[in-house]
Amino acid sequence: MVAALSIACSRPDRPAGNGSTAAGPPTEGDWVIIRYDSEPENLNPLTQQTANAGYALFGLNFSQIAETLMQYNTDDWTITKPLLAESRPEVSPDHLTYTYTLRDGVKWHDGKPFTAEDVLFSAKIVMCPLVDAAPLRSTVTDLVNVEILEGRKVRFTMSRPYYLNEFQLGTFSVAPKHIFDPSGVLDRYSFKDMLGPKGRTDPTIKQFAQDFNKHPNNRSPIGTGPYKFEKWETGKQIVLARNPDYWGAKPYLDKIIIRIIQDQPAALTALKAGEVDFNPRLLPIQYAQQTSGAAFDQQFTKTKYNYPSFYYIGWNPDRPYFKDKRVRRALTMLIDRQQIIDSVRFGLATIAASHFTPGSYAFNPNVKPLPYDPKAAMQLLDEAGWTDHDGDGIRDKDGVPFRFEFVGPSSNIFTDQLLSVVKEEFRKAGIDMQERRLEFTVLVDSLKDHRFDAANGAWVSDLYSDPFQLWHSSQAADRGSNYVSFKNAEADKLIEQARTEFDQEKRKQLYWRFQEIIQDEQPYTFLFYPQETAAYQKRFQNVVWMPNRPSYDLNSWFVPKAAQKYSAATNVQ
Repeated sequence: MVAALSIACSRPDRPAGNGSTAAGPPTEGDWVIIRYDSEPENLNPLTQQTANAGYALFGLNFSQIAETLMQYNTDDWTITKPLLAESRPEVSPDHLTYTYTLRDGVKWHDGKPFTAEDVLFSAKIVMCPLVDAAPLRSTVTDLVNVEILEGRKVRFTMSRPYYLNEFQLGTFSVAPKHIFDPSGVLDRYSFKDMLGPKGRTDPTIKQFAQDFNKHPNNRSPIGTGPYKFEKWETGKQIVLARNPDYWGAKPYLDKIIIRIIQDQPAALTALKAGEVDFNPRLLPIQYAQQTSGAAFDQQFTKTKYNYPSFYYIGWNPDRPYFKDKRVRRALTMLIDRQQIIDSVRFGLATIAASHFTPGSYAFNPNVKPLPYDPKAAMQLLDEAGWTDHDGDGIRDKDGVPFRFEFVGPSSNIFTDQLLSVVKEEFRKAGIDMQERRLEFTVLVDSLKDHRFDAANGAWVSDLYSDPFQLWHSSQAADRGSNYVSFKNAEADKLIEQARTEFDQEKRKQLYWRFQEIIQDEQPYTFLFYPQETAAYQKRFQNVVWMPNRPSYDLNSWFVPKAAQKYSAATNVQ
């Protein structure tokens, strides 16, 4: 499982890497068929919550189907390049108001003009607690008003300063009002109505939110970006076509075809057979042992790349087995993470100790991963009262056997490999772990509703943000991203203080203390920071690997005319 999350990260180095450089001037034409390992839960820019949905909608730099007000300047990776806005915002000296002038002449894919009404509508929707937009809402918790001013201007007002306001507002998603609210239902309500009791209790708003969460255009998005949505065949593919009327610089490829292939061996077979052009996530064993030889090397380029992400196991503290932090610490110490990295990842990872990546200014180097130490782990379990009182080989406490269910995504080889290691270690420690697999979107719903004992997953990140979405206690409610219901008063206070601290050194100290709390509480077992691997057809040029997710920018790829494979007459099944 890979879901989207924003995590603070230091400024990355300039793009580097073993990509294909341009051979001659870029030319239009051809398609790319890219493999995704799971299907997006939806393609609504306001409610999507998984990485693959974000990649399909926004690409690398907030411009694919959908777009945002601003995007990264890839020279220094700051959000300073205008997109749907004409320029950076006018910011008040107290850091409480941000005024954007919207770009003139931008149109939605159906030909309707993009206006300030779309921005106001999107803000109202996101701030309504009944709309399934908790992750996006968590980035603008201090937003108290949005106003349309003269001259295509939109003003955002915050209740308090926040060091990432310009980033979060600049990358705020926008949806077309004329599609989701053609009769102007929300025009009757002010922005502040959505923040107050009406946002939860008004019957009209409740019905509108329910309809929005299930709107048919959640599967057929209309955006402003360089690619238009063409079709979605469930379980098979999503097709995007170049937008000939795009307001900005047009991409080179005629189509992006997203092929959904959950099974990793099948995905590699499809790549080798020419049914897929680009697999951005090879298994480590595939990279190390199954993608070599003259025939493969003649057709494909292999590469390794990095972006901020980590894998984890989450423990639900509402279950009796995981209430005590000594138990959660013991479970971490029962898992030989280095063995998993060596045997499963072929060394393509490092043990994780925090949700901050080691390259970030906020990463606390004094917080070390808990060791693999089964003897000490069993002592902690004993101290917590989980011993085998009845002699049946399973630890128990207060008459409750230590028997829990681990849920994971179906058709996921890493989960297979992880559970084979974890289950045996737990068995030897007197813990009975049962397994259950769920289709990916069902699994995400179970996590958001806290309907699980333990689960594995991964978070990928933006380059700049903070821990609020994942760890603040408020994000355990309203289907937020705090799946493990982590609640700690000191941690909440540190997160809140850091958000209003503009001095990076002082903010770093707050984050360092916060990581000490997470290390002590162990709501997650942090598994590792991965190094990802990919392979793509050599006909693609201008392939450069970037430090932001998903690390590749299909808008810049092209194929020389002589090497192009697909055309408008091609019928790909």
